[in-house]
Amino acid sequence: MTIMIDVGIIVLSSIIIYFAGKKFADASSKIGDYFKLPRDVKGATFDAVSSSLPELLVVLYSVVFFHQFEVGIGTVAGSALFNLLVIPGICVFVAPIPFKVSKKVISRDALFYMISVFTLIVLLVYYKVWGLGIALLMLGIYFFYLKDIISNTRTYKKELESKDIKKIKLSKEFLVFFLCMFVIGVTTFFLTNSAINFSYTLGIPAIIVAFTIIAAATSVPDMIISIINAKKGDIDSATSNVFGSNIFDILVGIGFPLLIYVIYKGPVLIEFINLEIIFGLLASVILILYFFADDRTLNKKQGGILIFLYLVFIVYVVSLTI
Repeated sequence: MTIMIDVGIIVLSSIIIYFAGKKFADASSKIGDYFKLPRDVKGATFDAVSSSLPELLVVLYSVVFFHQFEVGIGTVAGSALFNLLVIPGICVFVAPIPFKVSKKVISRDALFYMISVFTLIVLLVYYKVWGLGIALLMLGIYFFYLKDIISNTRTYKKELESKDIKKIKLSKEFLVFFLCMFVIGVTTFFLTNSAINFSYTLGIPAIIVAFTIIAAATSVPDMIISIINAKKGDIDSATSNVFGSNIFDILVGIGFPLLIYVIYKGPVLIEFINLEIIFGLLASVILILYFFADDRTLNKKQGGILIFLYLVFIVYVVSLTI
């Protein structure tokens, strides 16, 4: 009976996150348009940060309330893999134009994502106790990423000034933004709790449930934002959201909750034995950069390959519990 309740809460939480995430994504996009941000900047900042809220909260809950930091890391890794393989794979099919990204997205967002993954791998392999230094290192790298984005914004040519932009009621969009944030925050807590209970009931590692179930559920806002942008033909926003969201998940989604925990309770012992999950992230980004290497365009065949590889990797991770 308990397992059915947990499954029901997981399913219901995922549905709520889907609808709240849809409103959340729409409000975030309008706020970004109001401030006339460049497409790649909006995708890497407003879209990425807002859609990464569920992952950030899962990490925060897992370390503060459930004392299982590896659950947060597993969620971040699973979400990053979902974002990198599934979202572009779907977007390439819904985009009305060729899925070609700008050089800036590859040279900036993809580069910082590679740095983020390498940093996470080094920390997990060589450090078993994470303290204030590691938290500040992660947040520091993200600061340099933001600095690069801000620099790009300052040099942005005012191409939107010549276009008619619909009047956006900023107060209304911020109200929707924060209401959805509250709903997602509460729902994510119950999702995390039920997923951990579900893993205990089945006798499987909580990190596996985090990497698969929680990660997929919390990646819904990312997917919605990218699909909406792809349907508009805004390929840069769709792609930079993927990279920007993953960068935020790894550096801030782990670094910020770690900072809070270390300040109040001290260093955290990390028992992360499933390093193949993190190496899977590295392999996936190398693959997608290989697909973009020719003319920075992703075709439908390659999109299908990305989705297939995600399913294969999920099956492999689940098989680790057998």
